Amino acid sequence: MRTLSITRRQALVGASTTAILATLAACSGKDDKASGGKVEINYWHRLPDKDGMTKVQTVVDQWNKENPNIHVNVKKFDGQASESYAKIAQAVKAGNAPDLAQVGYGEIASVYLEGSLEDVAKEIKAGGYEKHFAAGPMGQCKLGDVVVGLPQDTGPLVYVYDKAAFDAIGIKAPTTWAELKEAAKKAKEKGKYIATWQQDEVGYQISGQAAAAGAHWYKPEGDKWKVEVTDAASKKVATFLQELNDEGLALKLADGRWGKEWIAKLKDGTIIGTVAAGWEPGFMLGDLGKDATSWQVTYLPTEDGKKVTGADGGSAVAVIKGCKHKEEALKFADWFNTQVPALVSQGLVVAATTAKPETPAAMKKLWGGQDVYGFLAEANNTMVTDFPYIPTWFTVTEKMKEPGGKVTSGSAKVEDVLTTAQTVSVSTLKEKNIGVA
Repeated sequence: MRTLSITRRQALVGASTTAILATLAACSGKDDKASGGKVEINYWHRLPDKDGMTKVQTVVDQWNKENPNIHVNVKKFDGQASESYAKIAQAVKAGNAPDLAQVGYGEIASVYLEGSLEDVAKEIKAGGYEKHFAAGPMGQCKLGDVVVGLPQDTGPLVYVYDKAAFDAIGIKAPTTWAELKEAAKKAKEKGKYIATWQQDEVGYQISGQAAAAGAHWYKPEGDKWKVEVTDAASKKVATFLQELNDEGLALKLADGRWGKEWIAKLKDGTIIGTVAAGWEPGFMLGDLGKDATSWQVTYLPTEDGKKVTGADGGSAVAVIKGCKHKEEALKFADWFNTQVPALVSQGLVVAATTAKPETPAAMKKLWGGQDVYGFLAEANNTMVTDFPYIPTWFTVTEKMKEPGGKVTSGSAKVEDVLTTAQTVSVSTLKEKNIGVA
């Protein structure tokens, strides 16, 4: 549930995008009118839609009943996210693409670059939809002046911890880096860890914490991207994480997040705290085999204790290139993305601010009685609003895993992860003929 805004200037993606969009505009001329003059809107989603959840079709049926002039057809895509983007691109070229589809925030720039998304900034402004969503997730839907859709779910970085284990040691949930470090020392004395190093998740974990520290890795400047992964704020984050590793205060997970070691150490009480994505509480304690625990969710520790966070995942309902009825499509997307109870039942940390999400009773019990989704809604409001991803972000995150693994083995430093991200960001943009400032 991982998942940006670019300008009409085509500045962020280079001159090649203009040619792509022109070609696609010529081949996506489907007629979306249904019989009787009704508008037909086709929506592809990737939500779990499992038993016990409010089915997407059920929600759409409600819309169709209440809006007879805008009929929505919904289709679930069961493959990997990357496969869905390829299918969307193929459908756009064939002229039979859906009007709306789920696109991860980290993929918005690349999907826009290939010509598969519409710029609906004008329609969103006219509809006044931005006020329905937290500013951080809304910002993830933007590339400069371009807005591609509306945010559905989000993944603010948070801190999760076992309160009973913390109380037994005599430590509290950290709000600052210094507090985390001191608490980690006391925990280690008891054979416990309140921090982890997840080599497979360095892309979002480090970028999200860097964003919270004030970094801006990527900025559009004219027709180019400015890349500043190794700025002062990011280096501060790297230095802090390196100190945790050097002093043995973070448990290095060789098989990454959700691997066998993670499960074993969570079960035996070795791991009692860690930084996590906001959507992880929905399932991360399932391996414990319990229906109640004393775990809690709180804000991401920051250098100065300020309540601010970055993103680790989430997605938007984007308007696909060739959509003939943007206003109607966005009207539905806005309505659907504000059906808070239904989306919470799907395990989403909703981006909408129109209603307070309620944590299901079973999950609330599992998290020590905490209203987890209510808290995550508050955490959404602390997310930075200007941290876009470049079109080659997927490749960058994949390349960051190599030095991330070397940090685990002790043969590299955390700052090497930043250096790799900087180098790969510049090289991959140039490979796609996208200007670098």
